[in-house]
Amino acid sequence: MGNFEWIITGFGLFASLGTVVCSVMIPIAMLGGIGYLLYRRNQQSGAARQLAQVWPSTAGIVLMSSVQSRRTGRSHSTYPVVVYQYQVKGQTYQNQIIKAGEQFLNVRVTGQAQATVARYPIGANVTVYYNPENPADSALER
Repeated sequence: MGNFEWIITGFGLFASLGTVVCSVMIPIAMLGGIGYLLYRRNQQSGAARQLAQVWPSTAGIVLMSSVQSRRTGRSHSTYPVVVYQYQVKGQTYQNQIIKAGEQFLNVRVTGQAQATVARYPIGANVTVYYNPENPADSALER
């Protein structure tokens, strides 16, 4: 075999090896990235729930409460939307965060949306927990 044939054979072997490595490594890297993203969001959610444990509370009222639905391809999901209003130091705020930390990671259980909306009907008086450093940051549950 001449030098040229060795170069061609070596290049073909290198290209085949590269294809195998890419076909294995790219999916592993993607799954690792998704896993890391979920891990970080879970950490942020847990930290927000932990901070909310010491938030003061104020009285609020539910302005809107409904089950919304979303269709993505063949998938269908429902989720609760509860809008509430409250006052802190004379300033009025509105929010729709039900559980502290859910803005970072929210896992929905089938049937949970209807139960949540039933707990917070329109016009209900509710306890609102708010961040004293940023009263616009609030939740109905800690």
